[in-house]
Amino acid sequence: MLKLKSLLISILMLQILYAQDDVAYSFHLSTTTPYRQEAVFLDVNISQLDHSKVMLFNFTLKNSKDYSFYQIGLEEREKYHDLRHEYSYLIYPKKSGRVKIEFDMVKSLTDDDKVTYSISGDRDSVKRLEKEDIVVSLKPILLDVKDLPKGVELVGDFKLTYSLDRQKTEAFDPINFKVKLKGRGEVEPFEILKESKSYRLFHQAPKVKKFHTKDGTTTSIEWEYAISAKESFTLPAIEIKAFNPKSKKVYTLKTPEYKIEVDKVSEESLLDSEDVPAVSKAIDWDWWRWLFSYIFVFMAGFLMPRDLFRRKKPIVKNDEEILAEKIRGVKSHKELLEILLAQNDSKYSKAIEALELVLYRGRKISLSKVLDMIDIS
Repeated sequence: MLKLKSLLISILMLQILYAQDDVAYSFHLSTTTPYRQEAVFLDVNISQLDHSKVMLFNFTLKNSKDYSFYQIGLEEREKYHDLRHEYSYLIYPKKSGRVKIEFDMVKSLTDDDKVTYSISGDRDSVKRLEKEDIVVSLKPILLDVKDLPKGVELVGDFKLTYSLDRQKTEAFDPINFKVKLKGRGEVEPFEILKESKSYRLFHQAPKVKKFHTKDGTTTSIEWEYAISAKESFTLPAIEIKAFNPKSKKVYTLKTPEYKIEVDKVSEESLLDSEDVPAVSKAIDWDWWRWLFSYIFVFMAGFLMPRDLFRRKKPIVKNDEEILAEKIRGVKSHKELLEILLAQNDSKYSKAIEALELVLYRGRKISLSKVLDMIDIS
């Protein structure tokens, strides 16, 4: 008998009905005792009772630091002097204990003559509808919110996926680590991987997608990290304690611990003490060759008889032919990089990237292979 009484009381709490003279209000909650951050569904029906008037409704929940809410549905049923609105909301309580859900409601009254007058103008002379706006005081709904089990960070039904491109790399050559959280529940963005003295993190803000529907909130968060270090390190396991309010079970989302093997680079060979391998400190013979060739060409041109040039018909070349000739004649990676950078053209980006790997990262890529990346036909 006691159980039956408790059941009847809970049903009455879920369905709240009352009328205020000319308007009837109905509130239906999916639960009045949710867990913190559990989805609560609220349906609100507002119906006109006094059919002698023309009515307009403007209804919403009040903003509060104690809960967040999203409108997920609205149906308007308009008959002559018989207005009905059906609202659907998704509510997430942010704290445990007593939470008060409050409302903003404005009822507007007018008559047929004023409505006819307001719509009598054409598109370029819209007339304002004369109406009386009445602020309606509605009783708040109280939630008795339960606290979460100790240590819980997420509420809902989620899965965690992850990928690491490799576990062996060279000093300061970053590895790529991706993590994705997806499931049913409301989650605010957060960083899933912490900074460490053992490695450096490079990342942007996580990518967040949310969809609020009558089935709840679907959330996905994606993190992308580039991680570099000068010596081998351990990428720690990630563990997130979560709680499913439907099954009332605590579960753990986690990634494994990774041992990252890093081939060391002596610090003397770095431009700085952090992460840029240095160019060789030997004599730059390319520059000296260029200087001597310039002087040789200048002197040869100065000493050569001018009549020789008068007898020859000048050969006119366009910019592309000149550039192609320069590229074919390069003798070193550095010389080629200087030429391509001067062009400021994105079509050479692949070749420039390869040259930078050779000069600043110590990669072994032949000059002929880089030249194959450039279209100089």
